Amino acid sequence: MPMAPVLVRARLGVVLPGVNTVVEPWFNAVCPRGVRIHASRMFLANHLTPEAVVRMDREEGMLAVRQIASCKPASIAYCCTASSIVQGLEYDNKLAHEIAEAAGVPATTATRAIIEALHVLGARRLSIASPYTKQIDDAEHAFFGAAGFGILGSAHLGIADSFRLAEPDAASIMNLAMNAWHPDADALLITCLNLSSHEVIEALEQSLKKPVVTSTQATLWKALRLAGINDRIPGYGRLLSEF
Repeated sequence: MPMAPVLVRARLGVVLPGVNTVVEPWFNAVCPRGVRIHASRMFLANHLTPEAVVRMDREEGMLAVRQIASCKPASIAYCCTASSIVQGLEYDNKLAHEIAEAAGVPATTATRAIIEALHVLGARRLSIASPYTKQIDDAEHAFFGAAGFGILGSAHLGIADSFRLAEPDAASIMNLAMNAWHPDADALLITCLNLSSHEVIEALEQSLKKPVVTSTQATLWKALRLAGINDRIPGYGRLLSEF
């Protein structure tokens, strides 16, 4: 029997570092019916350094934006947390504006999505967990400090290979998060869009009794809302299920 066609409610454009193996499978798996994910990619060297991230951003970022804009998405998400972290809050704001202007649709960076998510959840004091090296982790603390958040606890894995950011399993991410947690924090933040942090959100929120925001979850949430898709998605924390 032929299947009835699915009404396409919205196309979401995502711009990814080429090494990312997490975003497309998960976004496609959990997006509401009728929402399609389309991606363009940027080359990122395997050795994860601030210089490599900046080179990717400057040389390939806007080209990837123009490519994904050609499929007429309802919104675009620039899916690299580290790109904004190592270049600062002012650059992040400029980047989001440039993407929206070039594509002619609403746009967000991962860090803008995270900041808005934390504000929605009423969080000002954070514990932060990341898979990054100490150099990028330190830049992350400076970035979110400049955005007005207090950092009470943190932990990082020190992974220097961009592709291997996706390797930690749920148990490893859970352990990382608990090592970062400070009991006085308002929320736990787990960064990096090439880390399957969304897999542990529910368990962490149940254990900590505090909201958990991740790069993957917050970026999907913001891309959906910018596209006018307000469906709630259960199973991945308060952000997607309540806001």
